[in-house]
Amino acid sequence: MTMLVPVGPGRAPAKGIKVWLPPSWLGGGRIVCVVGRRSKIVKSAVRKFVGAALACCVFVVGLQGGAMAKAANSISEAAKATAVSDESLYQLYKNRSWRWGNHGAAYFAVQKRQFTAWSTEGGKSYGEGVWFMPGSGKLCFRATWHGSWGAKTSLSCFEHRQAGKVIYQRKSPSGDWYEFKDRHGKSSLRNGDHASKKVKRFKAKL
Repeated sequence: MTMLVPVGPGRAPAKGIKVWLPPSWLGGGRIVCVVGRRSKIVKSAVRKFVGAALACCVFVVGLQGGAMAKAANSISEAAKATAVSDESLYQLYKNRSWRWGNHGAAYFAVQKRQFTAWSTEGGKSYGEGVWFMPGSGKLCFRATWHGSWGAKTSLSCFEHRQAGKVIYQRKSPSGDWYEFKDRHGKSSLRNGDHASKKVKRFKAKL
């Protein structure tokens, strides 16, 4: 649940603060309020959301509605889009890095189609292998991943569809479609190798 939490009893500040509230919290009657510049967790029954005892006013501005609507729109648009060709996928990924937020990156080298990646999800790990396009808008990489748990070889594939300038992606075979590259050309892909240096550091420590 997304909430706008203004400061003071019945008085909104110049700028509101958006707070994500896990649905599981509601069962415990917990809400997040902001008083001044400090936040605190206030325990209360949902029916007591409005009350002077809380010393704050909470206004519900959306129940993840925006995110749900965007996801539904991506699924609908992707269903009408066409599969990206192998050549287009090659041009999209070649000598670029796919940034996985702050938790990892994968580099798709042209030379020998080498795939190099690192990740901190579930602990530090790195993967090395090859990437290829088997057709039908799919890009795959087969890599051996190394971590404190040992080594494991796995195959991962992602499907791509295009509608106009927008490219949608999902993890194969049944992931959710989302907008991978928008109509302005913005995506998580970056020119150059943003993976190999980190992989070398991980190798030295693992």
